[in-house]
Amino acid sequence: MIGAARQRVALDAVPRSFAALMELYEINYIYMRRLAPELASAAADREVSVSRDGVALRLEVLERSRYTTTVLLTHRFEAEQGVESVPDLTVRVYHDARTAEALYAQDRQVRNSAAGLAERWAANRFLNRWLRFTLGEGHVFPANGETRPDAP
Repeated sequence: MIGAARQRVALDAVPRSFAALMELYEINYIYMRRLAPELASAAADREVSVSRDGVALRLEVLERSRYTTTVLLTHRFEAEQGVESVPDLTVRVYHDARTAEALYAQDRQVRNSAAGLAERWAANRFLNRWLRFTLGEGHVFPANGETRPDAP
């Protein structure tokens, strides 16, 4: 599988290097497209995907522009203190460049300075792993508001 080969190349690259980070952004874009294939043109600003195990994944569009879409991705769980969002990731998808990057993780902005390269690497590596996990759990935001045949 080409995606798996690209995944190994990116994760085998020198960690925290700019080139590896750009490769990770490209792979994150591929996973975002699998998760939400119509993200650039979807009419809905909020969607929920329910996994085979009944866990809800929420996608909320925060901003749309000609070339980008910024979304909030999170699982929401009922807790004693109320509703808990874990993880809480803000992701910007660059449709023209075919990349996706984590901007905020748990309300912390991922710095864009050179000193923040390690932090950007960590946040985007987490995004990568979480996207793979959510896809493996069967999450998808179908095109045109269709419902998945296997959704509960």
